[in-house]
Amino acid sequence: MKLHFSWFTPTNGDGERIGLAKPEREPNLDYIVEVAKTAEKSGFDGILVPVGTPFLDSWMVGSAVVHHTSKIRPLIAIRPGFISPTLSAKMAATLDQFSNGRIDINIVTGGSPYELGQDGDFLSHDERYRRTSDFMELLMKLWEEKKVDYQGPFFSVKDAVLVPRNKQPKIPLFFGGSSDAGKEVAAKYGDVYLQWGEPVEEVRKQIEDVRTRAQKYGRTLEFGIRIHVIVRETEKEAWEAADKLVSDIDPVVEERMKEYYREADSVAQRRMNQLLQGDYRFDKYKWAGIGRVRKGAGTAVVGNPEQVREGLQEYIDVGVTHFILSGYPHLEEAERVGNLLLPLFGNRDVLQQQEKLVSSN
Repeated sequence: MKLHFSWFTPTNGDGERIGLAKPEREPNLDYIVEVAKTAEKSGFDGILVPVGTPFLDSWMVGSAVVHHTSKIRPLIAIRPGFISPTLSAKMAATLDQFSNGRIDINIVTGGSPYELGQDGDFLSHDERYRRTSDFMELLMKLWEEKKVDYQGPFFSVKDAVLVPRNKQPKIPLFFGGSSDAGKEVAAKYGDVYLQWGEPVEEVRKQIEDVRTRAQKYGRTLEFGIRIHVIVRETEKEAWEAADKLVSDIDPVVEERMKEYYREADSVAQRRMNQLLQGDYRFDKYKWAGIGRVRKGAGTAVVGNPEQVREGLQEYIDVGVTHFILSGYPHLEEAERVGNLLLPLFGNRDVLQQQEKLVSSN
């Protein structure tokens, strides 16, 4: 099995410091395209396009990435229920055709009642996941079957025909959710189960849980991690860069994030919040300081190239094969990570990585 490394499109702003009242770099089209091109040139397989209130529209950005690159795979995050599954299937299939079969879709149920309410979505936590399950089942049927009759709790169609057809036999679905409801949806419909960069033991437990649930449905999944990296030639330089990143946080921004964390009903977010104690360090070379002002993926692996490789290898050893990485600012860091870190994984064969680790010990 191969390792896959993706980057991130900073569609809510970018810069060398985070937590400012206004980002140092605005997320305009030229900058986003430049980040995507640099990530492609630096050897990344894919690039995540996020979804949510503070981000630009993911479909628009994903289309821009497709039309300005030739190899990298946009992982387009979408929220079920905001657009009907029939229209979502058509939009994805159209972009799949335009890209010659190089898009993936990340289904994001959402973990903040306040943020979801801003878009008119007021379903409870478990209701959201029931809707997500319904959405994903119909989405898959539309991609895989010529004509679809479907009656579900949230969505129903009669004699539905998808035009155009998707280029890939099935567009891969990435999915994350740490509650029982979320893990059950992942087990039934996901192709890649995503987690944030939590302590490796927690990640291992989640993988084992989802793998067991998937077996009930006769399915197998791959597993991924969304995490930041701060890699420099020396460990000292890496931690200096980490300190600089959070050196000018606006107190108003940090307090706003604390309010968000208090009202969020995401199980994974609550666990991430528990890492915001002491010096924010955990496991090998991992640091949660970014989570002070960034929801979701708030942790990073920090160190010299070999230390960061070792920090990621911990996840590989428990079953992770997909990494969605990022670093600030995303333009320069895409090139830096491509030069310093990615070559350490060779041809990205998981078995060879493990054999190399054993031989080095």
